[in-house]
Amino acid sequence: MIASSADFLIIGPNNSLAYLLADQGHDVWMADLRGNRYSRRHTTLSPDSRAYWDYTWHEMGYYDLPAMIDHILHVTGTRRLHYIGFSQGTTVFFVMASSRPEYNEKISRTYALSAAVYVEHVRSPIFRWIAENINAIKYFLDTMGLWQLLPHNKAQYALQRTLCPPSIARNICVQLMELLYGPNPNGTDPLAQHVIAGHNSSGASSKQLQHFAQLNRCGCFQQFDYGRKELNLEAYGSEHPPKYNLSAVTTPIVIFYSLNDWMVDPANVVRLASELPNLVSMTVVEDPNFNHLDFMIAKRVRELVYDKILLDLNLEA
Repeated sequence: MIASSADFLIIGPNNSLAYLLADQGHDVWMADLRGNRYSRRHTTLSPDSRAYWDYTWHEMGYYDLPAMIDHILHVTGTRRLHYIGFSQGTTVFFVMASSRPEYNEKISRTYALSAAVYVEHVRSPIFRWIAENINAIKYFLDTMGLWQLLPHNKAQYALQRTLCPPSIARNICVQLMELLYGPNPNGTDPLAQHVIAGHNSSGASSKQLQHFAQLNRCGCFQQFDYGRKELNLEAYGSEHPPKYNLSAVTTPIVIFYSLNDWMVDPANVVRLASELPNLVSMTVVEDPNFNHLDFMIAKRVRELVYDKILLDLNLEA
């Protein structure tokens, strides 16, 4: 969420996952989900309209990801592909694989990095506060006509450059990242933090955040709760949102998680793993300080995570 495909390139050749995959001869397709800076060319709706932002990650998993997969398979002429998702990238996969189980047959194996499915246990004080106050926050944002969350624009980028210069090791941006993702001052390159702050946030809908906050409050993995029984009845035919059926996820799943992840606690990952019918492996990152964002920008992320993915892909081939 609030990220883009740029995150898979952010720490450059010989380090970023997209480069490493391409260097080994893999055909690499990078997804940009609706609403981020690279994915706003809706055929009928303007990004300035409320209707444009009326979605959560459910629509991404139910409509967008299947469309991407079908397009890739059509263009390449192959029957299956490998899927690598980080954080919300795993959320949308599990929405698709549970709600549209026919797509399990189109995925050879999924690599889930910091799988954001169950988010009941969260150490980030920022996210915990947001989750506790989400209805008031959403009402305020809607009243102000702010259906888009943290858009990428020149003003935001200029503010970031002014307040968060890379010459200051623990500038405001770094401190906010630590409060969101978990502190790991020696594990992340300051320049990488500065670069990613220049790309993110990349935009999202406030409804996306509200949906994640609902998962935190209910301790479950379910569709969006409209807050009133009659609205849920209208949308789902039941007073409560349907839960996603994880037992329908038959794709082979490889999970990587970390102990210092303040957004996706290890307890959440263990719970997810226990409900998957085709779990291949579950690997904890061998660095106790490795945090949520480190899956994209840590100094040692290649040796700790990416090389293991590459080895597994080669063994499977």
